[in-house]
Amino acid sequence: MARTILITGASGFIGSHLVEEGLRRGYEVYASIRKTSSKQYLNDPRIRFMELDFSHPETLTGQLKKYNEEGFRFDYIVHSAGITRALNKQEFFRVNDQFTRNFVEGLCAAGLIPGKFIFMSSLAAIGPGDPVTMDPLSDQSVPSPIDSYGKSKLAAERYLQALAGFPSLIVRPTGVYGPREKDYLNVYRNLNRGFEFYAGSKTQRTSFLYIDDLISIIYTLLDSKFLNKTWVVSDGSNYSAVEFCALVKKILNKKAIPLIVPLSFIRLLAGIQELMYKPFGTLPVLTRDKAAIIGSQNWQCDPSGIFKDITFSPRYSLEEGLYETIAWNRQHGIL
Repeated sequence: MARTILITGASGFIGSHLVEEGLRRGYEVYASIRKTSSKQYLNDPRIRFMELDFSHPETLTGQLKKYNEEGFRFDYIVHSAGITRALNKQEFFRVNDQFTRNFVEGLCAAGLIPGKFIFMSSLAAIGPGDPVTMDPLSDQSVPSPIDSYGKSKLAAERYLQALAGFPSLIVRPTGVYGPREKDYLNVYRNLNRGFEFYAGSKTQRTSFLYIDDLISIIYTLLDSKFLNKTWVVSDGSNYSAVEFCALVKKILNKKAIPLIVPLSFIRLLAGIQELMYKPFGTLPVLTRDKAAIIGSQNWQCDPSGIFKDITFSPRYSLEEGLYETIAWNRQHGIL
């Protein structure tokens, strides 16, 4: 009998890739999406859709109890649902933290506790590393997030870690890129137009993880012996902003003018954009939280913990992953 997996946030960048890999591996895949979510990348007829109301605990528990009564069981759940952009701090905590609590409490009340529950957190839950020592972030790093997104993810992590008897795992990926991802797309577009922007200086060092390698890690963890553990995840290498841009330019076969934008200007612009967009209830591309993230100099990672525990070795170097990503964007007329 096929193993069952429920993936929340299934219409998103990571979620849609998780769904595809689950089907490829022969799982019976359940995809939780909102009514308004696009099914652009969820068109396989084998996908079983679920609409779960994370915002209302009683409704959610009732939905889950009904699934239990109908004989549904989940061997695994990957909770990928969440938001990376919001109009205010409260919205981050409502969706990333409280919705996670509602979901887990609903699963427990409905008798649908899975064999393993993976929470998709973020490196932002730790916050940036020391800009002086430039020591990489690791599983042992003491969390000190600097933005509302990271703080809300950390709050959900701490809830899960304090929950006795619930079979959870927490994954903190660094910047994940690949086909369908949109944040790095702005960088590719700027370089394609001949502009190479740096926030404050060229000294920022960061880490990356190609989407296929993240998905491989998640499914390996599902089959692993581990429970109630947390990992930092990257491809194992760290890069300067200059190195990253150089690889993109090489793949695009473009030259670009390097422009260093002062952090003070970025913060000012972010504040102005937030004020301008607020009356319309929409989000600008640049926010003050985003400015804090892109202005931090040390996002390097030491993922040796996950590499050792599951003997993982990434299939894609940054150059190989960027090549696949840019090729996909070109093929789909996005770049």
